[in-house]
Amino acid sequence: MKLNTKSIGFKLWIYFTAFAAVILAVLWLLQTVFLQSLYNSMQKHQISKIADEIYRAENTEYAIDALAADNSILILLTDADGSIIYSADEYSPSYRPETHEHGGGQNPYRANETQNWQEETYRRLPEHYGDFIERLGAQDSVCYTIDRADGGTLVYGRRLADGKILYINTSLGAVGSAVAILRVQLCAVTFLALLIGLFIAMWIAKRFSKPVSELSEQSLKMANGDFDLKFNKGFCSETDELAASLEYAAGKISETDKLRRELLANVSHDLRTPLTMIKGYAELIRDLDGSADAGNDAEIIIRESDRLSLLVNDILDYSKLQSGAVSFEFERVDLSVLAENVIEQFGAVCKSDGVEIITEIAPQKYVTADARRLEQVLYNLISNAVAHVGEDKRVYVSVTEKDGFVRTEIRDNGSGINAEDLPHIWDKYFTSKKRGANGLGLSIVKEILTAHGARFGVESERDKGSVFWFELRNIT
Repeated sequence: MKLNTKSIGFKLWIYFTAFAAVILAVLWLLQTVFLQSLYNSMQKHQISKIADEIYRAENTEYAIDALAADNSILILLTDADGSIIYSADEYSPSYRPETHEHGGGQNPYRANETQNWQEETYRRLPEHYGDFIERLGAQDSVCYTIDRADGGTLVYGRRLADGKILYINTSLGAVGSAVAILRVQLCAVTFLALLIGLFIAMWIAKRFSKPVSELSEQSLKMANGDFDLKFNKGFCSETDELAASLEYAAGKISETDKLRRELLANVSHDLRTPLTMIKGYAELIRDLDGSADAGNDAEIIIRESDRLSLLVNDILDYSKLQSGAVSFEFERVDLSVLAENVIEQFGAVCKSDGVEIITEIAPQKYVTADARRLEQVLYNLISNAVAHVGEDKRVYVSVTEKDGFVRTEIRDNGSGINAEDLPHIWDKYFTSKKRGANGLGLSIVKEILTAHGARFGVESERDKGSVFWFELRNIT
């Protein structure tokens, strides 16, 4: 099955798949590439808020304890010289050097080496504290990151109202581990999301394209003259409105087509009488007036009357076939005998035009058909071949058996039919640049053969002639 890249189903599938891919790409960027930057930005904002809370707190030491434990950060409160006044982190209780509440005894370290009592050890000032003081300088606050292989740390400093310095430190290394885990997880999520997204996109595309395809099929039936249509509704209001419009159009076109056929049938029927009278009076003039000019004029009137009568009969037949007013009487018919009888009717015409009909007719080939209508098919096809005979002035007619079917072929060596004209050769009044207007003859052939359930077609090459053929099941 050939993939139609212009169909609505394929386009919807592409759009939904592209949408899923874009969403996953954005997810990858946010969760891996920009996660560290986003996390750093959020941590800076969070630490700034913590510093504000400590600054506004009535009990600074209590606030430091609570915030250090809740946010897993290190908080130091020092004086201007760098001596620790108070400190806390997520693991150890707070320590005040003057009281040694938890450690007991005197602090054995100088002010710049003061440590909190924590699991039988003392906390020293961070190694980068000197750099921190320099960065803070005369500013009210400072915030910066220290890059390390494990992800680094975020440092925040602020001068308080009483001259004390607030130092806050938090690790940024946890994000690096999280990113590694997220990448592994996102690989699985991406694969599953794309797989599921592809199937969902296919289902949605099929769901959306189905009602449109059905409407398209129904529209093609309308174009071929089938107006007894029922459109499926219920998918969405837009397709329901389109279906309702097509149903309304089908009804109106059906009414117009019915009126057209009735008009053609009535006009064709009414034209028969005056045409017969015109021909009769022309023949009378020809017979009574002995002058050559009158005889020639009368012959022209008679000939044109015959042509017009044939045209009226074709219009009447075609209108009846189109409207279904023709009833077929199917019976066992010897197609071989029928073909020979039709060929005999062309004896006088072929003799006057110098045309030779060469036959290859197998005897006793029986089919189920309406003999009168099948005779009309043969007559129209042979007449068409005689009209377009080639320079060799030969028309070939064959009736043979092939794979359980009786195949009839009518071939000429004339100018042939252009390849682009072949699909339209059965249309009424189609005009081919190589063969001229074909009138209604082939259209009538198509209607009769379709009613018989026959297989039929035409094969032709430019300047190599044409072969018209049809096949009916052999019942012998």
